[in-house]
Parts: sequence; structure tokens; C-alpha cells
Amino acid sequence: MMNITQNSGLQKHKSLYNKTIKIFGPPGTGKTWTLIERVVKKYIRNGVDPEQIAFISFTNKAINTAVKRALEAFPHISEKQFSRFRTLHSYCRRYFEQEIFDTKDCMIDFAVQNKFVKRSDSRLSDDNFQYKDWSLGVYDKARNMMQDPVLIYKQESHRKDSLDVFLRKIDTYEHYKRHGGEISFIDFTDMIEKAIEEVEFPQLEVLILDEAQDFTPLQWSVIYKMVDNVKKIYLAGDDDQAIYQWNGADSRYFTHYFPGRKVVLKRTRRYGKAIHEFTQVMRKGILDSIEKTFEPAQKESAIKRYLNFKEIPFNLEGTWFLLGRIYTAVNELKLLAKDAGIYFSDNEGNKSFDTRQWQAIKAWTAISKGKKISKKDAEVMYKYIRELKDPDFRSQRFWVGVPDYQEYDFQMLKEWCGLDMDESMQHKQWWWILRRNFAPRQVIYFLRLLKRYGTKTLDEAPKVIIDTIHSVKGDEANHVVLYSKANFASSYRHKNKLEKSNEKKVWYTGGTRARDTLHILSTDHKYHYPIGEDYLVYIQEKTYDN
Repeated sequence: MMNITQNSGLQKHKSLYNKTIKIFGPPGTGKTWTLIERVVKKYIRNGVDPEQIAFISFTNKAINTAVKRALEAFPHISEKQFSRFRTLHSYCRRYFEQEIFDTKDCMIDFAVQNKFVKRSDSRLSDDNFQYKDWSLGVYDKARNMMQDPVLIYKQESHRKDSLDVFLRKIDTYEHYKRHGGEISFIDFTDMIEKAIEEVEFPQLEVLILDEAQDFTPLQWSVIYKMVDNVKKIYLAGDDDQAIYQWNGADSRYFTHYFPGRKVVLKRTRRYGKAIHEFTQVMRKGILDSIEKTFEPAQKESAIKRYLNFKEIPFNLEGTWFLLGRIYTAVNELKLLAKDAGIYFSDNEGNKSFDTRQWQAIKAWTAISKGKKISKKDAEVMYKYIRELKDPDFRSQRFWVGVPDYQEYDFQMLKEWCGLDMDESMQHKQWWWILRRNFAPRQVIYFLRLLKRYGTKTLDEAPKVIIDTIHSVKGDEANHVVLYSKANFASSYRHKNKLEKSNEKKVWYTGGTRARDTLHILSTDHKYHYPIGEDYLVYIQEKTYDN
């Protein structure tokens, strides 16, 4: 006989099933767009207040896209009414007045205070530097998985710290947050835990969860608490692109644990037959993958393989992703791109050159042609010029009292601003003049850039992005280069069956970013992902089909 607890559990399961639709969206099939269309056409158009809709995604990009699309369809609606369109962390944060741990700045302060990083470390002067400790990463993973940290530590196949060091760092970290007993601030995982314990989520018409495969068991606990007060639920994701296991994400909550009616989107709009066939070869070996038969776009696409970076045809029109599995591979790609005179940025928009140096180059080029430059340009240019009558002309104090609209030519800089040059120097090229804080390799790179692109392009956003596969998830480019180099920790050969499956998901995600061409850059390094074997299988299957 069924007991009351079992009966109530079945009733809840049935209730969730009846009000939940699970959208499985393979790469480029438009799952986020499908969700937005549901929001706009089925709910907002029929009078549902956006305040009654929660749209939660793993990234801000999907959130911003959803809000933009809704505002375009209904311009009379205020953006403030979309206050529940957020990432999960942002959604929970609105319920707490307590200070939240600033991951970047506080982790650096924590590392310096506890001597994990020396105060003299040159990385501290870099605004982009982030301190990421392996032990604390595993600790956060355990908390997100709602598991004993020691158990998760022992499951790690590659350990950078001993168990004693691991436990000591956890204790030090928790003490740092509390400053001797009283809680001073909480981190993002603390915030999610507090939301589960303390927050009473409101009644809503609709809850939409995008990129559902990327949420952790702890984050799913928030979702389970929210759904009791929700009339309709949409979950969307792709378990084959679940690449955040390192942070405790578990795609089974989306695929198996959360009940609902399954919908599979049937056609990718991103890439044609060649890329589709090759990435399906890459997909083989992913464990417990939900079957998703879908068709390629009706367009041309191509797969190319290279053993040398110089063979890659960067003259192809369109946008590019150059992707590495690890940061050392990404840094190698950046060096190779600079040697080739390629203009690029990372996925955060940080350009491949110092923008102040480029500003100085443009300023001197204008001066050499007899033109005037602004006060701001002159101030920047002086950072790179040695020929000044007094170093004080280089200091910010000199320029403070000068109005922003002031302009200077060569003679005015000589007479009023301490430029110590005769007229014969005015028409010299910039690399003869800007010799202070300008390394020879930087000069060579700018010369290569100007030869390849001219001046106008360098003021625009670059069409080439070089970064990790993880960083561009959810984005796409006309052309994608996958560099197969790895390190010991990410090397495919050293992994067990489950780890190999998870590694395949990363490379499958990278390969499916391409719209037109997928370029494979192979390596003979001892640690690598065997994407060349996938390529040979693809070639054999293609030959057999023909």
C-alpha cells in the first residue's frame, strides 16, 4: 500500500510534469530565441505583467537579449518591469542587504593577507589579474554539489594541494569572511544557501530557466523552492554542452530529475552539412546523452585541418574565434597571432595592443603632418616621448589647469609644453619619436598591424577573438579555430570514461561555435585532445558516403 509521503511525492511530480515544458536545443537551434518568443507572444502580448515573469539564465548575455527583444515588441513597457529577468545570483541578491563578497578584489586581498601571493608579485599591478586558488575552487564545487568537501577532494583526479593544506585553506577562508567571529560578508555560494533557507519567493505566472544544464544541485534547490508558486515552467538547455562540471553543475537535474514534457528543436540555423557531420562525430562517446536528431542549415560549410598556424587563411571574410582549452594554449595562440600581425581581443574586449600606445601613435602622426591634437592626446603622447625639457611636463599636474578644448601643433608643444625637439624632428615617423615605454616587440607588432589593416580598422572592434572555449559558450563566429593542445590535467588520454565524456562536451561546444568554417590546429605536444582522430573518422565516413 502506498503511504502518504509517497502519494504526495507523486502528486508533486505530476503537478510539475503538467506545468513544465523542457526544450532541448542543440547548438544554433535557437533555444533562447524560442523562450523569448514564448514570453512575448504567449504572455506579454496577452496582458501578463512582465513583473509576473521570471527569466533566469546562466549568463547576462541571454538576459540582455531577452529584455531587448521584449522591449522591441512592446516599446510602451518600461525596462524596470523586467526586474525578474536576471542571472540566478542576481535574482537572489536582490533579497539581501548584507555585503556580498567581491570575488575579484576580495580574493586578491585574501591571498595577500594569508601570504598565498607575495605583496611584491608583479601580477598585482595588472587590473585584469584574478586570484584563483585550486583548493578553494574544489571547496566551492563541493558546496555547489551539496557534498562533503573531503569526499569531492578525494574524487579529484589531479590534486594540487595535500589534504592538510586543502582543509587549512578552507578554515582560513571561512575565518577571513568572518573576521574573528562575526560574519563580515558572504560569498555568492553563501547567498544561494541563505536564499534557500530564508527567502519566500512570490507567486509568478511563468518561470523560465535558460541554459538549464549549467546549474548546480545547490542552484536547483532554489529553483525547486520557486516552482511551488509558479503556474507555468519552461526549461531549456542542451546536455551535450554541459561544460561546467568543474564547478559542480549537474545536467541530470535538467534531463532526468525535473519532470516535464520534452520538446527537441529540429534544425540548426548556425552551420551547414560539413560542420554538422563533423561535430556529430565529436559528439560520439558522450555518456547518457539525450537523443536529439536535428538537421543542418541549408548553407555551405567546411572543415579544414592544419599542422601549422601560418597555414590558416585569415583572409577569409567574417568574424573569427581562436579557441584553446587552457589559458597556456590561449596565450600561445595570442603570440602566434601577434607574429602574424593579426588584430584581436579576448572575449572581454581587451585589445591585443595597449590602446594608449595606439593613441600616442595617432597623435604623433597628426603632429608630423602639421595638424593639431587635443590636450588629452598630447598628455598621453608625452608618456612615450623622451625629449622633454623637464619631466614635470609629463606629469598629470601640468595638464590639470589646461581646458579640455585646447589644441596643440608642433610649435605650440615646443613653446608652451616643453617639447625639446628641433624642426627636423617633426616629420620623423612615430617609431623614431615614441621610444619611451615602447618595447621593440610592441613597435614591430604595430608595424605589422598597420601594414595589414591600415589605421581605420584599429579603432574598430576586432573581428578576431582569442580565448578559451568556456569563455565563448553561447556565442558564434563565421570561422572557428580549435587548438588541440592541452596540459596534464586536461589531457584526454589520462582521464577515465566519465571524464573523457565531459572533455568531449567541451570540444563539441567549441566546434559548434562555427557558422561557416571549422579549422582544426593539431599539435604533436604530449598533452592534447585527439581531435585529429575525429577528423579522420569524418573523412572516412565522408568518403564512404560518396
